Amino acid sequence: MTGISPAIVKAMKSRGLSEKKARDIAFHMTDWLMDFVDLKEFFEAPDKLSTEEVSRLLINFLVHVPAHVAAAAKLATDEPVTDVFGIGAVSEKKAGR
Repeated sequence: MTGISPAIVKAMKSRGLSEKKARDIAFHMTDWLMDFVDLKEFFEAPDKLSTEEVSRLLINFLVHVPAHVAAAAKLATDEPVTDVFGIGAVSEKKAGR
């Protein structure tokens, strides 16, 4: 996976972004790669994990990944993350269960 960050930096710089911004985007897009690997493995063999392991995997992914993706999106596009589903996803209020 060593070529991923340089490829992201190169692509973002080709869009006119600064070296720092391009590197920050690369960081945000790669810091969660192991979360992605775990999720991919689960998707390929969903019966391999216990219910508790699936729950832990999903919570870890959902807590770690979105903030990185939102940060990368903002850095790359200067557009904020929006709550396109209208569920309070970008609100500090807790969602009901």
